[in-house]
Amino acid sequence: MGDRLDRLGVRHANVETLLRRPGIGHNNGPVFDMSWEAWVWRRASAKAWQAPKPEVAMMRLKRAERLGITYKELTSALMDSGAHLGAAVLPLSLAARVRRGPNREVIIEPRNFIADLGAKFRGRLFILGDIDAVPAMSEAERGEFLALLNRAFDGKVEAVGWGHDGPAIRAMLKANGLPHQEAFLVGAGVGHRILGETAGLPLTKDIDTWLSPSG
Repeated sequence: MGDRLDRLGVRHANVETLLRRPGIGHNNGPVFDMSWEAWVWRRASAKAWQAPKPEVAMMRLKRAERLGITYKELTSALMDSGAHLGAAVLPLSLAARVRRGPNREVIIEPRNFIADLGAKFRGRLFILGDIDAVPAMSEAERGEFLALLNRAFDGKVEAVGWGHDGPAIRAMLKANGLPHQEAFLVGAGVGHRILGETAGLPLTKDIDTWLSPSG
């Protein structure tokens, strides 16, 4: 069955990633070796799960609250990547509806609860827009899109990237001087979880629990 699907050329690009996902108990760390990267990861992992000093624990807790994630999620990301989370990537399809107006102008209609969440968020916010979000969007319109989007989100959006896959996220973050290990994806469902994994992000946060007191 799988071979037939391959021959028809209809297998989704993320299928390989899904099939190769590590099993239960794997923490996505690098393989054990004597490389510099492995040493850095092991050192960060050991430090992350040590009982921290009270002031360190409080600092992490406050950072987690500002980002809308849990203390455990923040610490797990630190353990996995050795980096502190500080930014969120939000798919445009979850943030707003984009359409053409009667004069072919671009109209952005934010989803109310997302606008409310964005107002509470205290990190760097990036939006990933599907390249076909608005039919026949010109380069000039894309250049003006960030300013238009920020009217709806009170200037909270730092940048917009165009694409639909992991490399598009990585390119957007790199263009804005942010290591991908310091960002997490806010999404909904398995598709967005796979998207975050293909981008190499250390965490995908479900939008239903983002910035929720219960986590």
